[in-house]
Amino acid sequence: MMVRATGLAALSSILLAAGSGLPIPQANAQGYYYGGGGWSDPYYKPRKVKKAKRPPAEISEEDTSKASGKKGKDEEIAERPAKGPLVINVSINRQRLTVYDQTGPIASSPVSTGRVGYATPTGVFSVVQKKRMHYSNLYESAPMPNMQRITWSGVALHAGALPGYPASHGCIRLPHGFSKKLFGITSMGTRVIVSRDPVTPVSITHTNLFTAFPPDGDLATGSTTAQETRVADASSAAGNAVSGVIGVTMAAAAEGETGSPARLTYRERRRLEAEKLTAEIRTAGFAKAEKQIQLTQAHKAAAATRAPLTAARAEAERLDSQLHELETSLASAQHELEELKAPPQESGKGKRKAKAIDGSKRIAKIAALEEKIARLPGEIEAVRPALEHAKDALATAETAAKEAEDQRRAAMNELSEANATLARGLSKEQAAKKLQEMRDRPVSVFISRAKQRLYIRQGYDDVLDVAVTFDRPDEPIGTHVFTALDFADNKTDMKWSVSSVPYDPSRAAKKKKDKQAKSKAPEPTPAVDLSSQTAAAALDRITIPEDVREQIADVMKPSSSIVISDLGIGNETGAYTDFIVPIR
Repeated sequence: MMVRATGLAALSSILLAAGSGLPIPQANAQGYYYGGGGWSDPYYKPRKVKKAKRPPAEISEEDTSKASGKKGKDEEIAERPAKGPLVINVSINRQRLTVYDQTGPIASSPVSTGRVGYATPTGVFSVVQKKRMHYSNLYESAPMPNMQRITWSGVALHAGALPGYPASHGCIRLPHGFSKKLFGITSMGTRVIVSRDPVTPVSITHTNLFTAFPPDGDLATGSTTAQETRVADASSAAGNAVSGVIGVTMAAAAEGETGSPARLTYRERRRLEAEKLTAEIRTAGFAKAEKQIQLTQAHKAAAATRAPLTAARAEAERLDSQLHELETSLASAQHELEELKAPPQESGKGKRKAKAIDGSKRIAKIAALEEKIARLPGEIEAVRPALEHAKDALATAETAAKEAEDQRRAAMNELSEANATLARGLSKEQAAKKLQEMRDRPVSVFISRAKQRLYIRQGYDDVLDVAVTFDRPDEPIGTHVFTALDFADNKTDMKWSVSSVPYDPSRAAKKKKDKQAKSKAPEPTPAVDLSSQTAAAALDRITIPEDVREQIADVMKPSSSIVISDLGIGNETGAYTDFIVPIR
């Protein structure tokens, strides 16, 4: 399994592996190293050293007597098959694992958890991976039989040596025979609660526990009669803010309720929402096709204006160039004529020297210039109005081209919006299909007092995150793990069990005091009545919006769970995990 490797210990293990030709440990994205075999594995034989002792505070007389017994003496496996979802409890103080089904304990065995410096974390976990034979890539590829991972950072149940006290690198070692049997009765998602003291699931009934809707076949198709849902803490505060990922938004409900004295059931609203979504997708598809046709026509119209615009621009440029040439030629002829007609001047400083030219040539040149000067104004006057007309034609062509281009761009934008609308509809449809595929999977609900929020996961995906209200939000509530065992006879109520671990803030306060400077007096910690942190008391203090309860009821089924905790979601909750919740 993965274990933390820090400082010189990590460097030493890497150098030893490199020097001996063994696989060098690889760190994952969280900075952990994969491993878990080595001297923590039953098949690895380290050099003989003096046996370490457990701290006296963590050893009970019961533990001592069990550790001194024969191998397998304390293992207990029921002969009957497990009934309903399993809950596994690992008690660190007792160094014992117990498996419960809906009738009670069915298996029990001693374990060896993490030693000092590699403590096994306490919390609410679930089995996220199972391998009959797993090999460590940190400790000489040591075998780890019947491995059942509960965190991706390196904590797992697997066969290993049991010296009678915590001795692993954080994993939970089991006797080999027991680990094989346990491997055979668990499944992916089996709940594992690691606590200091033993935790025993007990049956519980409470009006605030989630119920389930009857199966779809038990509902009249198309019925609009409101059906009562058992909701003790009704609240409409969520409104449209409730995520529609589990089922539907409340938009369809608002339309369906118009003119109806009775409120539609959640499943009927979900059906209406699905029908509405189908209609929206169909409409968006038609709109996209229409906008595509309009864009094609706009492209053609814009293209049709380009040729006249090009011709108008060329004609205007030609006439403008012609007019410029005529005006330049007229000015040049006038200037040259003036020079020829001017009397010659004597040369000298500051005097212009007359251009030497033959008399007859001069007369002919003057005559030609005078004729040109007389002709050019008429040509100029003929070109000028033609140029003005060409400019008007160019402006008209430019206006037409601009309008056509604007229409083309508008058609492109409309098509883009139609594509986006269709894409949103298809995305919703895809999400609905994914949810439909997950409907047969158990749902996990986590309610955090620290965050004042309710979270839901189904199939390892987050599907809902809404606010809830706690009565006396500053008082500890404990950690309570509810498991839906089976449907009741009426097919709407669920049979529940709960495992409770009280939260004692004085433990955290004690650790904080130890770290404080001696000169600073620690603040006193108020005493907490742990006996008051019952599961029923926790349920009494939580107010959940009615719409959220209905969405949960729509997917509620056996093996679903509710975890209520003073803390937030554990940082190891992620891909391919259920909620991981720390316990203090």
